[in-house]
Amino acid sequence: MYQYGGSDGYQSRYSRGGTYNRDNSRTGRSGLSSSLPQDRDFMEGLQTAALRTLSKPQASIISRDEQILKPQNLKCIGSYNWVDEPTPTIIVPGSPPVWRDRPVPYSVRADSGVQMVDQNSFRMGSASNLLPLFRAVDIVSEANADTSMNWGAVDVVTDRNGLRKLLRWIMYSDVESTEPLKEFRIDLQLGGNKTVLMHRREKRDREISVPPKAGFGHNFEHESTYPAEGCQRSTAHHRIVQYDLDGLRMVVRFEVDACTAQSSSYTLRTSTGTQSRTSTRTSNVDDLASALGGLGVSASSRSSTAATSAITIIRAGAVVPQSTLVELATRSARYIDQFNWQEKYPQLLLSSTPQLFLGAHNRGTFERVYKHALGNPSLRHIEQDTRIMRAFKQLVSILRTIQQLVKIYGDRGRLSLLCNGDGVLKVYERTSNTGCLTDSELARFRA
Repeated sequence: MYQYGGSDGYQSRYSRGGTYNRDNSRTGRSGLSSSLPQDRDFMEGLQTAALRTLSKPQASIISRDEQILKPQNLKCIGSYNWVDEPTPTIIVPGSPPVWRDRPVPYSVRADSGVQMVDQNSFRMGSASNLLPLFRAVDIVSEANADTSMNWGAVDVVTDRNGLRKLLRWIMYSDVESTEPLKEFRIDLQLGGNKTVLMHRREKRDREISVPPKAGFGHNFEHESTYPAEGCQRSTAHHRIVQYDLDGLRMVVRFEVDACTAQSSSYTLRTSTGTQSRTSTRTSNVDDLASALGGLGVSASSRSSTAATSAITIIRAGAVVPQSTLVELATRSARYIDQFNWQEKYPQLLLSSTPQLFLGAHNRGTFERVYKHALGNPSLRHIEQDTRIMRAFKQLVSILRTIQQLVKIYGDRGRLSLLCNGDGVLKVYERTSNTGCLTDSELARFRA
């Protein structure tokens, strides 16, 4: 969901999370009060002195015929939904909420109550927030040997959120930026010989929305979608994709707001054989559709092997094709022409989310939904924006620099990126392993 800056947690908009009360306010976990912990200190657990300051990679000259770097050879390798339970519980493969395509106009209440900033971190506590990603992918690999992952060949494992933060840092300057740069921290860890694990770390995992400043984004999503079969208790859907980005092999997790619905039949491959089913899907399925869909035929549960980070697995839902994914956004109809495409377009591109539905409202009454698609001529001016094109090249360059640093400090080194509001990005050593993957989890990168 996007309003002001995006569902990845920029400019006080939050990731989809929590359940709706009768008044349509949202809580992150049963029984939450409106009293939240104080913000974390980003220097907590870091050495006092920085190891080094990172400079922005030199911007290359962009020719008129040049095209923006885009993810290539994209493949969905897993997905899951969070469930509102006292202990970490995910639905695999899960499914995104389905777009209702309601006739306009319709009205929604202003957002209120506790909203999620980072549901993965909130529900995993002190354990690594990357663990649900690996659990979801592992289940796919178990179901279909053709999809087994070669983790040692991966260069970067990250949330889309981390890539967006680095892009904002690259594009930020006092002259060109109209919005202040929000400070951020990303914890780093080495997997195997070269894989950079980027652990998301926020000042807060939840925030309180107070109308009218909070806007209408979450309730627009709630009133414009319905839960997929088997995912009625879901609080968020996350998808994990693998792709190549200018020579870097990336594994990226991101939240999906919604998907469009089309009905067709397809075949499930399960441990007991094959069977045909009808589901809300398109016929142009992903490579893993059969494997992931096959996981949704039963409602069994299982805990992870790590006692300190147990995750209960509910097998339900069905994977949807990448072509059906939708990012939802809202904007006052008075300012619809001021929509920030330089902020939004990279978000879509970094996850290959093909559609953006932009709801235009007048004080919560949605009068029109603008539907945009990647590759549409209406977005050509954004795709040819030289500033964005340069920034994507610089992103690849800084990821390679980060990879070299992490490799130098080895599998026992713990580094963090810390960027202040003035755009200074520094690298620090950490004094704690909190939030890192354990040795047993890291074994996948050495296999």
